[in-house]
Amino acid sequence: MPDREFAGYLRNGFIDDIRFLESDLIAGFSDFLKDNRGKDDERFYNTLAVEYTRLFINATPKVPCPPYESMYRENVIMGDSTLDVMDSFRRAGLKVAGNFRDLPDHAAVELEFLYYLMNYGYTEEHVSFMKEHFSKWVPKFCEEVEKNDRIGFYRQAAKVLREFINKEEWMVNNEVMK
Repeated sequence: MPDREFAGYLRNGFIDDIRFLESDLIAGFSDFLKDNRGKDDERFYNTLAVEYTRLFINATPKVPCPPYESMYRENVIMGDSTLDVMDSFRRAGLKVAGNFRDLPDHAAVELEFLYYLMNYGYTEEHVSFMKEHFSKWVPKFCEEVEKNDRIGFYRQAAKVLREFINKEEWMVNNEVMK
């Protein structure tokens, strides 16, 4: 869930920090910011938070884009894929923090795990997790976000995530990461 600090960062500094992205991706974020520049800080934050909640947490009749691997692979919460994700964490010497209040197969948690694996030199584990988990469900998740986002920000974020997956898969397939 975005917080007010993140909303402020989006307005002040975010575009400079994403200059490494391709120009069409930057343009999409810039368009979103231009479309919302007339809103005060609280209305801007609420725009992000309400859409986040609708897309990923609570919408009627159903959540359009649940951010959990097991929902895309098994159509259940806390399925076998979730347990396998937790086992991957354990094998890497990690465990879900006791104060964490979401599911371990959340897209953000899996992204953080991939970062951890690469940052600490677990290249084989990174490749394995990409192949066995992340790339098996996140493209469909991105597709749903792109289709259902009403404000544009999350659509652009999904495009960036899809690009990340494409580059990771290219690196794995071309043995760059081995």
